[in-house]
Amino acid sequence: MRVQAAEALDGLGGFAEPWMREAFLKVARHAFVPDTVWVWRDDAYRPLRAAEGTLPTSSISAPDAVFTMLAAADVRPGTRVLEIGTGTGYNAALLCERAGAASVTSVEVDPGLAEVAARRLAEAGYHPRVVAADGEDGWAPDAPYDRVLCTASLQRVPFAWVEQTRPGGLVVTPWKTTLQPQGMVRLRVADDGASASGHFDQPMSFMDLRGQRRPDSPLGQVYSAASWEESRDSRTALDPSFLDTDFHARFALGLRLPGVHWAEDGWLATADSWAYVRDGGVHQWGPRDLFSELERAYEWWREAGSPELYDFGLTVTADGQTAWLGRPGAVIPSCG
Repeated sequence: MRVQAAEALDGLGGFAEPWMREAFLKVARHAFVPDTVWVWRDDAYRPLRAAEGTLPTSSISAPDAVFTMLAAADVRPGTRVLEIGTGTGYNAALLCERAGAASVTSVEVDPGLAEVAARRLAEAGYHPRVVAADGEDGWAPDAPYDRVLCTASLQRVPFAWVEQTRPGGLVVTPWKTTLQPQGMVRLRVADDGASASGHFDQPMSFMDLRGQRRPDSPLGQVYSAASWEESRDSRTALDPSFLDTDFHARFALGLRLPGVHWAEDGWLATADSWAYVRDGGVHQWGPRDLFSELERAYEWWREAGSPELYDFGLTVTADGQTAWLGRPGAVIPSCG
């Protein structure tokens, strides 16, 4: 079965380097899947644990996503790796195959999952350091690392990861906005260790980091029949359906519209405003004209030459993070 799966991944270009195929064939993925799973989405991951019975909090990711991240991280024999999000331990096993178990530290926020993952890793013959802790703090005792690899999606890259990575090392993590839940960024730590910068590398969706779950759309909290009666009416020539079909446009606009949520039936919402558009008619309510902001952001994107995900980048410092277009310093302004 693993040979057949490897052949399928070969057809998808899933193995960027020969070692990945060898590791895939050697590490028994099924040995890291628990007896009970909640099937959430076939194309990305299969959750392993659900908070309060409904919200998935851990998963075993699809192999092509796993190897895409490993390729971006450029892990080599002896590379010191900090993995954020042990989950089942499968990714940690692959890292052990490549870097060596003595070079791998894996942090898992859920103590129960950490214990099970450590046991399954040991049963498979791998003995990395597995730590039950909040991965947003990294793991300073084993620093510095050559690579920090996060297996969960987030909106803010913790500066602790930059501090714990040697100059020239890499931080690789899925990253998203409230408007666009897909992206992966590859950050290289500066020579002085005071920042890390890099371009977005791939469209990729992972489960949220426990402490940075993307909030649900606030539309239900801000919309009411009374607010509809109070809404401001206007017309537009912009068809917002491009948000459902043009990934690159949606990613770019998400950078300019932090905190803005989109629903496929024509709604935009923040914590204090909403907008609805249909057949060219626009209704907006609250202190912000959200659809007008969307129009300005879209015009900016088109005037910039319709840049793709890969044209954008991120810089992380102790003071926070800034997104940019083309090069660090060309900061993307917020429309809000």
